[in-house]
Amino acid sequence: MNNKFEYTLHPIGFFSCQQEYTYDVPRQGVLAHDNTGIITLLPEYENTLYRLDSFSHIWEVFLFHQNTTWKPMVLPPRHTTHKVGVFASRSPYRPSRIGLSCVKLDTVKGRSITISSHDLLDGTPILDIKPYLPYADSFPDASPGWTAEGDEQSYTIAYSPLAERQLEWLAANGVPCLRDFIQDRLSLDPLDASRNRLCPDLDGSHVLAYRTWRVLFKLEAPPAFRLLVREIRSGYSLEDLASPEDKYGDKETHRQFAASLCQEV
Repeated sequence: MNNKFEYTLHPIGFFSCQQEYTYDVPRQGVLAHDNTGIITLLPEYENTLYRLDSFSHIWEVFLFHQNTTWKPMVLPPRHTTHKVGVFASRSPYRPSRIGLSCVKLDTVKGRSITISSHDLLDGTPILDIKPYLPYADSFPDASPGWTAEGDEQSYTIAYSPLAERQLEWLAANGVPCLRDFIQDRLSLDPLDASRNRLCPDLDGSHVLAYRTWRVLFKLEAPPAFRLLVREIRSGYSLEDLASPEDKYGDKETHRQFAASLCQEV
């Protein structure tokens, strides 16, 4: 018996959204209530969406197009400090690179489907779409498996007035995913250096890195599970900003940020 089998999958469409980088999306789409995006089907699938808009949620089958490798054992970001088999996890690094996600269906117009609460990246190839059926897809008494072993404590995140102004400015000037990144990375075990780029600040705060931006936050004294995001800073020094070299193509945004009222005085 020949067990070798190959099959070519062709996308039915592509996804577009603000999330460009793997760290812009949460571990699960249900954690990203504000994430919205649009699936645009290829022209040959023009008549495939009749009555899809009668459903509140859909399943998306898609391709992890930015991943090229996989591992048989993975360390999940939550619930455990031990590795598990890749098929016992939701890791995106899988042998066939196929993903499955349940998302909220907002609107259907022509070949375009607007969805929310997603965990996909911009440019994701969509392989299939199916309606979510509560009677067939929901099992409230299902076992959570090894994920029940962890004892996680979520943190309440507050923002200073300065941080709020800065995040609003950044969202309007080309950095739309920073707030969601903060919520995702700091709401559980915020000082976990294995998954967060952290460094201490001089006044006892901690610094979380997001691309070329730095988030200053401070934990309240135990036993409180709360933290305050104090402010957002540029990751560039003044000398860096004065240099014409612009590896990431974002120095002008940093210069405008520094010149705006978003800076603490």
